[in-house]
Amino acid sequence: MSWLSKLNPRGTGNRVSRASSPQSPVTADPETCFMVFKNHWAQVSRILERQDSRTADEASAVRNYTDQMMYLLAEERPQDSTGIGPILELVIVEGILDRLLSWNLRWQFSDDKKIEQLKLYELLVSQSHQQLLRHKPILLPLMRLLSACVEPRSPVVENNLVLLLNQICVSLAKEPSILELFFHSQTNQGPAKLLIFSILVPFIHRDGLIGQQARDALLLIMAISAENDTVAKYIAENSYFCPVLATGLSALYSSLPRKIEVRGDDWHALRREDWMGVSSLTMFMNSLEFCNAVIQVAHPLVQQQLVDYVHNGFLVPVMGPALHKTSIEEMIASTAYLDLFLRSITEVALLKTFLRFIVLHRHENITILDTLISRISSNSRVSFSLVTFCIIEYLRAS
Repeated sequence: MSWLSKLNPRGTGNRVSRASSPQSPVTADPETCFMVFKNHWAQVSRILERQDSRTADEASAVRNYTDQMMYLLAEERPQDSTGIGPILELVIVEGILDRLLSWNLRWQFSDDKKIEQLKLYELLVSQSHQQLLRHKPILLPLMRLLSACVEPRSPVVENNLVLLLNQICVSLAKEPSILELFFHSQTNQGPAKLLIFSILVPFIHRDGLIGQQARDALLLIMAISAENDTVAKYIAENSYFCPVLATGLSALYSSLPRKIEVRGDDWHALRREDWMGVSSLTMFMNSLEFCNAVIQVAHPLVQQQLVDYVHNGFLVPVMGPALHKTSIEEMIASTAYLDLFLRSITEVALLKTFLRFIVLHRHENITILDTLISRISSNSRVSFSLVTFCIIEYLRAS
């Protein structure tokens, strides 16, 4: 059956066996695909039923058959009469995914095995023509797999884990009602929790592609929360999302340069080209812009909690003292950063939090606004006064 060799799902490599027919599963008739799937499953199930040992040849056979089976499942289209295709029906009735995972968990579940399983689910979630996540025989083993991959984990496992979670969230955005099923798919006893969400939260401030994928996925859940009180209440009351996001700004701010290059007396503000090459500032701005985006799309309950944490967990304990450093260079840097932050924020709720901090917060009994105004007439550098002046003008315009 060489048509299997033409399958080339994204991210699966070259693990598919090569054979000799010119057909592909895209053009093969559904009955042929189902027959091939059943034959492969018969071979796999005989291996799974052996409890005493597992040889390298058996593991390789299961891997190759499973790859081909999952490609066939991903290519299958639902039938009009039942709403699901015969391959999916067999997967559900036989509990195939749960049996495969249990077999892998029974032996040493190495990083290679975790990555292999994560890639299979990423294929199914991202490329299937049927909505698989609404079926518990698929959802439950997925949750078991996610739980098994939480920790300890290698960077390669993390990359595949976050990619899968990103694809799950993309799928949920298309059919938000499925998110409710994740609350009722516990892998152990205890209070209901949204596992896909809690796994993503630690990646909020991560740099690189993995951080961006995690933030994109979380933002999709935030958008769902705007219409779903259960999800919003979970995020606000039973997760660490808001404190991790807001207080993480404090850690990122502590890594920013204490001094910045001042290019002449007419310099007055940090432009995008000034900071895009500074990794620590780029990471901070990514997180700040993510805060802004969350407030734009999230439920009001989440919005309010987040702005409160930004004020109390970042602005007051970090920005307040930073703006009152005695070194002129550090004063210039902190004031320029504040100016940059204000110019980057677009959401009214977050902007009001920053302005409330500037106008009302007192550091050593002096408001931030009074401090900024006093610097305009100081003997510090002209550029420093210009930065302060820009902030004052911004406040007046707002």
